Amino acid sequence: MYRELINRASQAYPFLIRHTDVRYIPHFHPETELVYLIDGELTFTLGMQSHIVSTGDICIITPDAIHNLFTENHSTSYVMKLYPAADLSDVQFENTIIHPGDRGYEKLQEYILKIMEENDVRPPAYELAVNILAESIFLLLLREFDHHILDSRKKSRNISESNFLSRINDYLDTHYTEDFGLEDISEYLNYEKSYFCRYFKRVTGITFWEYYTLFRLEKSVQRMTQAPKENVSLVANASGFKNVRSYNEAFRKTYHCTPMEYKKKLLQK
Repeated sequence: MYRELINRASQAYPFLIRHTDVRYIPHFHPETELVYLIDGELTFTLGMQSHIVSTGDICIITPDAIHNLFTENHSTSYVMKLYPAADLSDVQFENTIIHPGDRGYEKLQEYILKIMEENDVRPPAYELAVNILAESIFLLLLREFDHHILDSRKKSRNISESNFLSRINDYLDTHYTEDFGLEDISEYLNYEKSYFCRYFKRVTGITFWEYYTLFRLEKSVQRMTQAPKENVSLVANASGFKNVRSYNEAFRKTYHCTPMEYKKKLLQK
């Protein structure tokens, strides 16, 4: 999806951000991602499996794994996307959520907090310090946390699922403001309609129409971020919603505020 093209790390420096009330639709990216939940609670979904993440937990997301993070009420998290010296695309960790008290947790938390501090304060040579700490994290993950190497069949399935989601997002990027049905996108992908629906749910953990709504909402948030003074009705129409009422209902259900309230927050920054 389009999210994999933004918020990207580079080989020279990781992508680091504090998030409040993180809400991502299912997506994937080539970096390894760590999410440290500073406070609150969120839902972490990896394929069909959903987990509740609590304060202090650390999520490990390997390259190209389809996942999403969603806050129902409130959460503050620190998100890190990193390129390690070693390729972790073949690695599957036995536990994707590390809890306080687990083996290796204290050292992993220590490295994350040090990266946060270096990135916030930015003393001399902070880039070097962050990259050394990032490599230390990967060494710790491979030595202290149980994992196995994916066999060729599992790796091939992961690639097929990533390609499937990429093709869907190619279609949506072109057609998300238009009227279309399951028959249209199924035909585009050369799938029978009922199989498409089942396969999509298996890959992402949600239905296609739920995903399509979240896709359009993210488009609208991007548009408001770029032009916070734009009229809500124009944002709704440009994001593929038929009317402001349906847009407001979907937005409130997902973000727990109205588009107008969200715009006010942007203008206050």
